[in-house]
Amino acid sequence: MDINVVAIVIFIIFSTFTPVSLVITSIFLRRQSKRNAMMGSPYESAEESRGNRISIMNEYMHYFSMFLSFEILVAVAIVWAPIARLLPTTASAAVLSLLVAGMVFEVFVMLIARSTR
Repeated sequence: MDINVVAIVIFIIFSTFTPVSLVITSIFLRRQSKRNAMMGSPYESAEESRGNRISIMNEYMHYFSMFLSFEILVAVAIVWAPIARLLPTTASAAVLSLLVAGMVFEVFVMLIARSTR
């Protein structure tokens, strides 16, 4: 076997064993409490909930998508910026077009979010 394969197998075993062992250890070491009906009931400021719940996914999905696309743009820009002068012009143009397309997507998502309110 190649030494790299052995290292990867050891890493996979260790990375699987560590969280499993921590969960099992916490199950055995935690204090067992008695369950009562009040602990499992939903409340808001010590009062019963009234009214309908809003769907968070529908309410904030455009913020999630804007943040995700902006985060990807920033990651690409951070990686691209230090080596921009070393790359050929076509590669720099491709990265710049990707950044511009991402910004257009941001504006598009923002406009859709405003129109659905």
